Amino acid sequence: MISIALFGGLVIVLVVLGLLGLVRGAGHLRNGRLVRAGLRGTLSSLMIAAAALFGLGALNLTTYQQLVYEQPVGSISFRGLGPGQYEAKLQRPSGATSDYVLRGQDWELQARVLKWRNWLALIGFHPRYQLSRLEGRYTDIAQARSARRTVYALAPTRGFDAWARAGWLKAPLVDALYGSAVYLPMAAGARYTVSLGQTGLIARPANARARQAVAAWH
Repeated sequence: MISIALFGGLVIVLVVLGLLGLVRGAGHLRNGRLVRAGLRGTLSSLMIAAAALFGLGALNLTTYQQLVYEQPVGSISFRGLGPGQYEAKLQRPSGATSDYVLRGQDWELQARVLKWRNWLALIGFHPRYQLSRLEGRYTDIAQARSARRTVYALAPTRGFDAWARAGWLKAPLVDALYGSAVYLPMAAGARYTVSLGQTGLIARPANARARQAVAAWH
């Protein structure tokens, strides 16, 4: 989590410099140096505001997991509830599980990936990812347009939304921001593993029932 630590260190430095600047500005004000006091106060306020933005950004980055080469991001298994309806159990690498009811023939998992610029990568900033959405898919286009959809948000909202503010973050800090998705058929008793590599999400059958479903998929 070196990137979070560095962001935190930058926040502390900016806050300290900002507070010192305010103290010196107050000294100039007491001595009647109004111009210097105003400049010090403005600069210090900007530093503290920047510290607040970086702090909120660092807080939001904790919702993104660090990505180093290909690594598992979870597994998903299914229990049949009825025609075209399944209970999906999503398990994270931490062991935490969540259950979702999905409609359709396929499941789709989406993720957001944030890749830093090279100069940040050199000082230890690794790409980060965030699982963002799980939904059921219909293979038939007409059915997809008319049938009930089941879509679930997976990403927690915490602090400054680095993804939404990527426009101004991208130029100095971020090399690439992109979404990745993978989908495979649902089947009662099927289980899949999901990993994320440099090219995006990868899903693989983890048992015989899942392999049968993929083999019959069309």
